[in-house]
Amino acid sequence: MLRLQLRPGLTLAVTCLGLYVAAAAQARATRSSALSVAVAAISAPVLALANGVGVLAEDFSHGLRSLQAILAEHTHLEQEAAELRRVNQALSAEVASLRQGSRLLAAYPTLVEKAVVARVIARDVLRTHTLRLDRGRRDGIALDSAVLTENGLLGRVDSVQEHSCRVQLLTHPQAAAAARITGVAQEALLVGGDQPRITGLAPYTDVPENAQVLSTGSEGIYPPGLLLGSAGAARTDGLFTVAAVELAARASEANTVLVLQPAGRATP
Repeated sequence: MLRLQLRPGLTLAVTCLGLYVAAAAQARATRSSALSVAVAAISAPVLALANGVGVLAEDFSHGLRSLQAILAEHTHLEQEAAELRRVNQALSAEVASLRQGSRLLAAYPTLVEKAVVARVIARDVLRTHTLRLDRGRRDGIALDSAVLTENGLLGRVDSVQEHSCRVQLLTHPQAAAAARITGVAQEALLVGGDQPRITGLAPYTDVPENAQVLSTGSEGIYPPGLLLGSAGAARTDGLFTVAAVELAARASEANTVLVLQPAGRATP
């Protein structure tokens, strides 16, 4: 049997080489393990932060979408609420007009057969002293038709179109109506303007304050016996006694009116 005989010096060298290789391998393995641990230790918070930021961004995006949806729904609800308010206002105006119309018919039962109920669709009380109604020639409205509210005479029709008409109020500077004051024998004239007044009475005529002022129909426009207003304090101005008049009908409050046939005219 053959034996391999190594010299002592060679054996020592081989042994040292093996130990060196083993030590180097161990050192490399140790360094790699330490580096991995260090990298893992450093990267762990960064990865956790990145994951947290990602979750936060996703939550923010979801919340933003939810907020946009809520705002859109809020806008939609506001629009619906505005529409409901508009409808409610229209219905309230309709109910108010119906009630006013009902009171009108009850106030003038003898005039209903020759009258037309109309609604106010526009008004310029302060500048032109006029109203516009939703009834016109097609409905039998004619020039000089008297216009009433439930409280009294409002004025007369001074312009007629096919489907609408204009009312000259008693506050118009050119308005006038033959009138009498309760308790005063003489006939007088109601003159329009910002402050309507009674004139044409003899000097020093005794005019009771708050006495009713009624139409007489002498001017051929207004039917007799309709309320114009109430008399205020009287004074003698030149050849006549003059008294301020508080009109009974308020144009700013009129929504539904009664339009009469002009005096002496038949139904068209």
